[in-house]
Amino acid sequence: MRLAVPLMSIMALLGIAYLIADATDLARWAADWQRSVQNEMAGAIHALRAGAPGALIALLVAAGAYGFFHAVGPGHGKYLIGGAGLGTRVPMARLIGIAVASSLAQALSAILLVYGGFSLLELTAPRMTTLAENYLAPASYIAVAAIGAVFIWRGGKALTALSRPLKGVSAEVTGGHSHPHSHDKACGCHAHGASPQDVAALKSLRDALMLVGSIAIRPCTGAIFLLVIAWQMEIRGAGALAVIVMGLGTAALTSLVAASSIAARSVAFASVRQTGGMALAMPSLQILAGATIIWISLLLFGNAVV
Repeated sequence: MRLAVPLMSIMALLGIAYLIADATDLARWAADWQRSVQNEMAGAIHALRAGAPGALIALLVAAGAYGFFHAVGPGHGKYLIGGAGLGTRVPMARLIGIAVASSLAQALSAILLVYGGFSLLELTAPRMTTLAENYLAPASYIAVAAIGAVFIWRGGKALTALSRPLKGVSAEVTGGHSHPHSHDKACGCHAHGASPQDVAALKSLRDALMLVGSIAIRPCTGAIFLLVIAWQMEIRGAGALAVIVMGLGTAALTSLVAASSIAARSVAFASVRQTGGMALAMPSLQILAGATIIWISLLLFGNAVV
């Protein structure tokens, strides 16, 4: 049992690295596909403006493909989704829902930035791109890093709670009476505080909104590109619809990361689930996931501000 938690932590770390690493060859492959699909989107937009049949379908298919391939590269919060899947007890359906919601929220933020920027603020396309890349992207990375810090704090709090109960049998006085019981078992007479499982559950609406909001702050540059052209060619409704489909393409990849991270967590915990080691393993993994999220966020932040 003493070796189980360290070994499980190593497995989890490898799982996080596998799920969130942006390998050079993979990033290059995704970038090549992005350029190809971006050309397809530009052609479909011109065809749609000319009234060509099937142009809208071609645009939506290209936008969805772009969203998927773009999500393979750096960013898009997949490392946060993967870390949340590995470091919390969130159910798969809920985490996939968060992944989809964050991708759609990111698409909506692009629509608000471009269409609002053009109609309300009279911003130029270069200024909107600068705003997204130089200000909103770093803000998103800092917000994601803050969530990693929350993971570390919750995991540390759970580990501290585990160290408080006394070993063996003790007598406590509650409401004027004393009763012997072991702290290693649930006595049922009163609460001893939140359990590590409760701390790591990621079950509140606030937690979900934190994850969605931190990812949605930064709109996708490809979505901005598409919306600017759609605005200039006066096919704004089609442009907005295509960006939403682009968000669904991104959601397909992040949902895959969500499912994979939870599967990796289940495999890692299989050896300790029946031995009572989960109480120690869960907060330890949460701290590990939080530290990894902070590390990658700061790397992306550094690249964004250079």
